[in-house]
Amino acid sequence: MNNDDIVSDIISLIHSTTKSNYIICSQLSSKIFSYLSQINLQDNQWNELNKAVERFEQNIDHPDLHQFQQLIETISICSNDYEERNYTLGRDRNILNDSINQLRDLLKSHIDLHCFLLAKLIQQQNIRVYLIDLMNLTGMNVGNQIHGILCDIVRFLCQIDPTFATSNVIDHPILLNCIQIIQTNTNNIYSKGDNTKSTVISALNLLTNLLLTNEPFPVNTNSQLSNSIFLKCIFQLIENNHDDDDDNDDELVLSSIKFLLSLNLRFDYPNQNPIIRTLIAIIEQISCQYLIERLILLFNRNIDPIEHKTTNSVIKFLADLFDDQNTTSDILLFDSDRRLIIEIISRELTDRLCTDEATTAYLSLLELILRKHTLTHENCSRYDELQACFQSYLSTENCLHENRFIINEIIRQHDWLSMI
Repeated sequence: MNNDDIVSDIISLIHSTTKSNYIICSQLSSKIFSYLSQINLQDNQWNELNKAVERFEQNIDHPDLHQFQQLIETISICSNDYEERNYTLGRDRNILNDSINQLRDLLKSHIDLHCFLLAKLIQQQNIRVYLIDLMNLTGMNVGNQIHGILCDIVRFLCQIDPTFATSNVIDHPILLNCIQIIQTNTNNIYSKGDNTKSTVISALNLLTNLLLTNEPFPVNTNSQLSNSIFLKCIFQLIENNHDDDDDNDDELVLSSIKFLLSLNLRFDYPNQNPIIRTLIAIIEQISCQYLIERLILLFNRNIDPIEHKTTNSVIKFLADLFDDQNTTSDILLFDSDRRLIIEIISRELTDRLCTDEATTAYLSLLELILRKHTLTHENCSRYDELQACFQSYLSTENCLHENRFIINEIIRQHDWLSMI
């Protein structure tokens, strides 16, 4: 690299990390070069400097640790004062606003840099007492903007220290407060100002992250999450707020879909699934066509937006729609939707190995669809490919037993798929 490239890279790195303007970044880089020019470094000294940076990052007196503790103590005081003053912030409002904004920025910077320096501090019992005071603010009338930032803070804390979610957050009323935030603001996202939309997104993201811990929720929380009134709000957020030209609208819709997908993973039986039952109940009021469009788009691109480790949440949702114990797919999907889903499955099966466990999910979904709908050359352009794919799978010795079983079951019910 030449000198101009090195300088440009360093200035860009400082800018992306500090968000400072480029004049400040160039001045800072100039000072760094000035310091380095005053010392003659040997190769081993560069290594020692790197080790010194590591020691600084692990130091118990690290400035970020002090800032974190100071901020949460301040927020805790504001929370307790708020209760003592009959739930009015008074002079604490500016202090609280400044503190939670600084805390969110601090935590986000650590998340972005994959830094877990704060984890041990978060695990301390005295620190968690302060953090509980912070979470208590989500149930107080401190305004939508503060509620949203608090949800972001708690989500970041859980990412830095996952034990905080399981030990303190899941059993805290903050989950019910998130549900209340979403439900209260569903119908007036635009009338209450810009902060409302971002607050709802923050509440959805926190709930999604907690659902993905796979930890059991309190009975009351489960009841509220499964409530048809609340679920109807989620469907409304998706159907009423999509605008291809508005990135914020798309973020709201995607956050709502991710929440639905993560919640749906908690239900094993489609006929008892409150999401599916609510879909059927509200179909005359909300078409849910945009939800279906987005799910098929994700399915076509092989994207699972929640990136679940073991289950493809999009395939799981589609499979629940097609389960033979309900008629949800017939109510929600057009024939063209079904044909497109089958086309996508056919393409994926052609491109996948029969020894791939992910192939099982596609085969299972196809088997569910074919229980109710028959394929022909007219409604499936990949008819021949699918037939050849099945034959290839069955002739492979190391084909997964489960895949072989599903294919044989499909052929047993639809012998036209056999080439014999």
